[in-house]
Amino acid sequence: MKKIMILAAMAVMALPLAAKAQSVVANKSSYGYGRNILSDPDTLNWNIEECSHGAIKPDVQEKLAKLLNVSEANVRREFCRRMLTGIARGTISYDDYTRFMTGGGMTPSISRALRTAGSGPKRPQDERRGDIVLPAGARMDSGEIFKGTTVASGSKGRFSVQSSRRSVKCSGTYDLRDRRPTITLPVKCSDGRTGRVEVTRAPDLMSAWGKVKLSDGSSGRLTVGKASN
Repeated sequence: MKKIMILAAMAVMALPLAAKAQSVVANKSSYGYGRNILSDPDTLNWNIEECSHGAIKPDVQEKLAKLLNVSEANVRREFCRRMLTGIARGTISYDDYTRFMTGGGMTPSISRALRTAGSGPKRPQDERRGDIVLPAGARMDSGEIFKGTTVASGSKGRFSVQSSRRSVKCSGTYDLRDRRPTITLPVKCSDGRTGRVEVTRAPDLMSAWGKVKLSDGSSGRLTVGKASN
């Protein structure tokens, strides 16, 4: 399931009630997470749909209709689509988003995003096209080295690495909806070993590091992304 309500049911409700907006402002880490997750077209579409059901005052709807150059009936969906697409593409920064959501006014980047009609998100021709793939590796204290990848797709993630010493593969899965900076994941290996990996993720979720402990007593250090072995 790719039903991850990011940042965003956000803005429609925030516009008429700026004081309440502060309660839904994401921190920088979850904002980066939102950008990554919204790169998946299915997730972006779902969030646009959910956001478009938010409440909006008539006077705000009228003003937005003129800004967006759409009918009042289409204001909520178009507003959500353009805002979320701007976040996904990185044309709306975290600082601009926070300023807007806390009633600080419309920044140039948000104004441009709202005035740009563009096109709606397209569904990829194949499932892997929207995946985020990062290199992953682990160096054990015994000298054994594992190398492989992590793959984030929608709300699900998986990792798979192979040992340098023999044709052993270790793998596991994780939930991208878990926004905690440090998570613990179970791992299973093809030679019967099991274990746990404690991973600390960078705010942008494009790199991570941590410790791995296997059932044979071996332990080591794990790196993902830019910091990978």
